[in-house]
Amino acid sequence: MAETTGRPVLATGLFGDLVLPDPVEPGRAAERQALAAQAAAYAAAARSPATLRAYRSAWRQYDAWCRDLGFEPLAGEAGQVGMYLTRAAERLAVASLQVHLAAIVAAHRLAGQQLDPGHPSIALLLDGLRRRKGTAPARQAAPITPDLLARMVRAQPCSPLGLRNRAMLLVGFGAALRRAELVALDAGDLRFVEGRGVVVRLRRSKTDPTGAGQEVAIWGAADPDLCAPAALQAWLAWLQPARGDQPLFVGFRPTGVPTGKRLSDKAVVRLIQATAEGIGAADPDLIAGSRGPLAASLAPRYSGHSLRAGLATAAAEAEAQLHDVMRQTRHKSPEMARRYMRASDLWRNNVTETVLRKRR
Repeated sequence: MAETTGRPVLATGLFGDLVLPDPVEPGRAAERQALAAQAAAYAAAARSPATLRAYRSAWRQYDAWCRDLGFEPLAGEAGQVGMYLTRAAERLAVASLQVHLAAIVAAHRLAGQQLDPGHPSIALLLDGLRRRKGTAPARQAAPITPDLLARMVRAQPCSPLGLRNRAMLLVGFGAALRRAELVALDAGDLRFVEGRGVVVRLRRSKTDPTGAGQEVAIWGAADPDLCAPAALQAWLAWLQPARGDQPLFVGFRPTGVPTGKRLSDKAVVRLIQATAEGIGAADPDLIAGSRGPLAASLAPRYSGHSLRAGLATAAAEAEAQLHDVMRQTRHKSPEMARRYMRASDLWRNNVTETVLRKRR
C-alpha cells in the first residue's frame, strides 16, 4: 500500500487509486491491499464492461467534485453524498443518479469504509427527485425491422468484410443479442441443425453473470437476405477457424487483412449506425419532410441495442406470446420484455378502432 502526503493509497483497479481518509496499521497495510485487490477483481467480474465504465466515470466525477469543495471522497458521510446528488441532479436523470450512488457505495466498500445508501439524507432526496423529475426512461433505441434489416444486409460489400457484417447483423437480430454478447461469441459457440437452423450458445451474459450458459435457436429464413444460418456458414467458410475458442467476429485492417482479434462492442454500434446512415434510414429529412431540431428529434436513434429491440418488436407485431419473446430475448422480468411490446399493444385491440375507424 503506497502513501501520498502521509495518507495511504489503495490501488483497487476498479476505481484506480483510492486515497484513504484514515491511517492503516503498518502490519495490516499489505493485508488490506491484498484484500482490496481481490475484492476489486470479484466486483469487476460481477459487472458488465459497460457497468464498469459507468462506475469509473461516476466515481471520477464525484471525486473531482469533492476535491473542488475540499471534501474527503471516502468520508462515508451520507449528507455529503446527498449534496453531490443534489448538484448532479441539475444535469442527470434519476436513473443516472442511481448509477452514481452505486459507484460511490462500491468504492467505499472496497476501501473498507461505511456508507449507508438508505440513509434519509440520500433516500429521501432520491424519492423527492423521482417525484419532481419523474422516472420516465430515456429515449430508447429505434428497433430495426425485418424490412430494414434486409436492406442493411444487402448494403454490405461483396467482400470478406461484407460476409462478416451480414453474419453479425443477422445473428444479432435472430438471437436478440446485446452488443457485448454478439462480439463475445467464439467459433465453437455455433451448432447447425439440418433442416432447422443454428443454435447459438452464450457462455455469459447480462442475465447470466455466473456463466451457466444459455442457448438460443435461430430458424433459417426463406428470404436469403434474412437467413442467419446461411450467413454464418458463409462467414465461417471464409474465416476457417482452427479452434473453437477463436473469436467468431474479428476486425479487419484497412488493407482488408483480418486482425484475428475480437471486435469490441463499439464495433457493433459503428456497423449499425454507419449502415443505417448509408442507406438513408437515419436521415432526419426523410421523416415527414421535417427539417431542423424537430427532424432531429424524430430521427431514428439506432444503436447497438437496435437489433435486439427489432426482434422483440417484430415478434410483438406478429402477436407472439410474451413468454416466447422472453425465452428468445432471455429477459428475466416480464416488465422489461413488455417495454418492447408496448408500441404494438397500443394499436392491438384499441377501442378507438372499433369506435372510430370501423364506424360507417
